[in-house]
Amino acid sequence: MIDLHTHTRFSDGSLTPTEVVELAAREGLSAVAITDHDSIDGVAEALAAGERLGIEVVPGVELNLEHEQVTLDLLGYFFGRCPGEEMQTELAELRRYRDERNARILARLAELDMPIDPDELAAIAENGAAGRPHIGEAMRRAGYATSVGDAFARYLRRGAPAWVDRRRLSLAEAVRLLRDAGGLPVIAHPGIIRTDHAGLTALVREATRLGVVGLECHYPLHDDATVARCRALCERFGLTPTGGSDFHGAMKPDIHIGRADGGRPVPDVLLEGLRRRAAEVAGHT
Repeated sequence: MIDLHTHTRFSDGSLTPTEVVELAAREGLSAVAITDHDSIDGVAEALAAGERLGIEVVPGVELNLEHEQVTLDLLGYFFGRCPGEEMQTELAELRRYRDERNARILARLAELDMPIDPDELAAIAENGAAGRPHIGEAMRRAGYATSVGDAFARYLRRGAPAWVDRRRLSLAEAVRLLRDAGGLPVIAHPGIIRTDHAGLTALVREATRLGVVGLECHYPLHDDATVARCRALCERFGLTPTGGSDFHGAMKPDIHIGRADGGRPVPDVLLEGLRRRAAEVAGHT
């Protein structure tokens, strides 16, 4: 059992990188990828924990994109410990925009008579990178919502009163950034991208042309039919299937590390396929 999609306190998870790796080891995983939003700052700590505990840690990142008015996320794997100045600079810029977005969300909430103290938000994030899940938790603690999910449903989701959009890379920009850093770009959770099957097919076709190498077929919100459709797209476009839980710790308490569609374990063979693809890419550079 593995997990190729987890988040730590360096983005919007509740655990440190060491704690994520320790949990993965306790749950019997053989490998875990750290894929924080717009950040690789937790990778070195996770790699050290993996060496100590005898569990493979896959360096990763998750980027938010937009392509022809469709928003999606791109996972990047195997870019190494030092992915280069351009990627570091771009990630820092994306984090700056995220901080600005948080401030605008808090301003919206204040206008709705639901003020949140920025210091309280920082404390909830334990001085890590705060995001909407932390804002939702702050709202729950303040009595503005019954749960983080309730906060999202009524105030923080797209189109809700406190929604603020974020800066996104284009698909071409994100793929180039990851490939130039030596990474393998993979489309995250395609089953929840807001488009129909024809739109998803067109998106995957274009992403493959640009250099995407994989598709996250196994994911907690994918049912069996979605997994089958994603697997068929992999076959059609020569992509590598991957899978992960999108683990966030207490920020998403119903998500369990190492578990994807239907609560099934994420199979080890998916990482083997990703390794083969990494070797192929390396052989052509």
